[in-house]
Amino acid sequence: MQALAFEGKGFEYFKIWIVNILLTVVTLGIYYPWAKVRNARYFYANSTLEGKNFEYHATGKQLFIGYIISMVLLILYIVIQNVSVVGGFVVLGLLFIAFPWIIWRSMKFNMRVTSFSNVRFSFAGKLSGAYFNFLLLPILFIIAIYAIPAALAYFTMMSGGGSSVKQWMIALGFLIVPALAVFLYSYMKKRNVKYLYNGSRYGQGEFSSDAVVAPFVTILLKTIGLFLLGVAGLFAISGLIIWSMGLGSDLMQLAPAMNDPEARASVVQSPLVVILIAVIYIGFIFVSLLAFAYSYARQREYIYDTTTLDNKISFKSTLRARKLAFVTITNFLLVIFTLGLALPWAKVRMARLLLGNSQVDTSIGIEGYVTQQQKEQSSLGEQIGDAFDVDVGIAI
Repeated sequence: MQALAFEGKGFEYFKIWIVNILLTVVTLGIYYPWAKVRNARYFYANSTLEGKNFEYHATGKQLFIGYIISMVLLILYIVIQNVSVVGGFVVLGLLFIAFPWIIWRSMKFNMRVTSFSNVRFSFAGKLSGAYFNFLLLPILFIIAIYAIPAALAYFTMMSGGGSSVKQWMIALGFLIVPALAVFLYSYMKKRNVKYLYNGSRYGQGEFSSDAVVAPFVTILLKTIGLFLLGVAGLFAISGLIIWSMGLGSDLMQLAPAMNDPEARASVVQSPLVVILIAVIYIGFIFVSLLAFAYSYARQREYIYDTTTLDNKISFKSTLRARKLAFVTITNFLLVIFTLGLALPWAKVRMARLLLGNSQVDTSIGIEGYVTQQQKEQSSLGEQIGDAFDVDVGIAI
C-alpha cells in the first residue's frame, strides 16, 4: 500500500486565497467561478501518488454558466416568494425535483474534468439511479418516519381497548420509528455509495463497491451512543459548574422570569450564567464535532475497504477518529480566533491529513496500469460541455 500525499503549503495557498477573496469582492461575486477553479487546481496539482499528480481541467468560463443559472434561480425564488408564498413553495418543489439531475450532471462534469497522470476520470451512472437514490428514497424515508407515528396515533385514538392497549401501542411506536429511521438511513447511505462509486471510471477502468447495510447501521448506532455519552458528560460538567459557583438560585429565577423581559434579561446577563451558557454552547459544538469525526472516519474506512478498481487495485483508509477530531477542532479554533484568516492553513492541514491517510495498493505496478489506461482511453467525449457544478464529496 502506498499513501497519497499533499505537498501544498499554507502560505502558498493563502496568497491564492486572499487574491480570490479580493477579486470576488471587487467584481461583486462575478469572479467566484474563476476563484473556485484556481483553488481546485492548486489542491489537485499538489495531490500526488508515487510522484504523479492529479489535475483539474475545468475553466472559470465553464463554471460561470452554472453559477449564473444558480444565481438566477436564487433571485427568481426570492422575487416569487415576496410576491406569492404559494409560488415560492412551487419554485422550491421544482428545485427539489431537479436536485437529482443537478447531482448527476455535477458528477459527470467534475469527474470528466479530473485526471491522474493524464488519464481522465468519468462517471457512467444513469440519471434514473440519481432519481431513485436522491429523490425517491428520501421521500420514502420521510413518509415512513411520519406515517407510522401518525398511523399509530390514529389507531390509538380509535382503539376501543383499555389504557394498557394504548400504552403498548405508544411503546411500540417508540421502538419501531427509531429502528426504522436507523435502517432506512443506513440503506440510503449504502445505495448512495454504490451508485457514486460503481458509476465512477478511471480511463476504461471501473470502480466497484461491495458495501452492505449492516456496517452503516453499526456505525450510526455507535455515533448516536457517542453523541449521547458526550451530551451526558456535558450536562455533568454543567451541573458541577452550577454547584461549585452557586448558580442554582439564579437559574431557579429564570423559569418564572421567562414571561417578563426585564427580569429575564437581569438573570441571563449575570456573568456566571453567561459563562455557563457559553460552556454548554461550546461544549455542544465540540461533542458534535467528535461524533462527526467518529462517523466520518469509520464510514470512510469501511467504504475504502469495500472498493476496488477493476478488481485489481484496492484502497485503504488509515484515518482515525481521534486525529480527525483533533485537526477539526483545532482548525475550528484557529479560524475563529484569527477571524477567518487561518482558513487556508486549516484547509491545507485537512487535505494533508485526508490524503496522507488514503492508501492505494500499488503492488500490481501502478505505473504499468496507468500506462495501459493511457493507451486504452478513448478520445470520444474529450470535449467538456456546460457545467452544473456542486460538491458531491466523493473524492477523498
